[in-house]
Amino acid sequence: MDNGLVEKMLNKSGKEKILIVLLIGVLLLVIAIPVKSDKTGGYVSGSDTYKTSDEEISDYDVYMEQRIEKILSQVDGVGKVNVMVTLENTDDTAIGGVVIVAQGGDNGSVVSNITSALEALLGIPVHKIKVLKMS
Repeated sequence: MDNGLVEKMLNKSGKEKILIVLLIGVLLLVIAIPVKSDKTGGYVSGSDTYKTSDEEISDYDVYMEQRIEKILSQVDGVGKVNVMVTLENTDDTAIGGVVIVAQGGDNGSVVSNITSALEALLGIPVHKIKVLKMS
C-alpha cells in the first residue's frame, strides 16, 4: 500500500475514518460470502457428480424426473409417461438407475428409442434403464 495513501487516511476526521473502515469491512464480507449457483445451473447430468446436501439430492431426482418426463412425452409413440430416478448415494450425486413407465412401453421401437435417448442424455449404461408398459 502506498505510504501517502495511509497518511491521508490517518489525517481524515473521525467520521471519515469510521466510514472507510466500515466500507472496507463490508467489502471483505462480500468477498468472503460463498457464491452458490441456482438449482438449474447447479445440476449436472450423467455420471458427473458433485457434493450436495440430502435436501438438494431430493430436489435433484425430482428435477431430473420432471425433465425426462417432459422430453419423453414429446416423442412419437411414447404417450403418457412416468419416470423414477434413483441416485447411487448421498455423497456424490450420480444417477443409479431410471425406470420409465410409458403407454408405448410395449412397442419395441419406442422402448429402443427411450433407452437410447436416456443413455445419451444421462450417460448411464443401458442396464440401468428399464422401460415398462403403462397399465
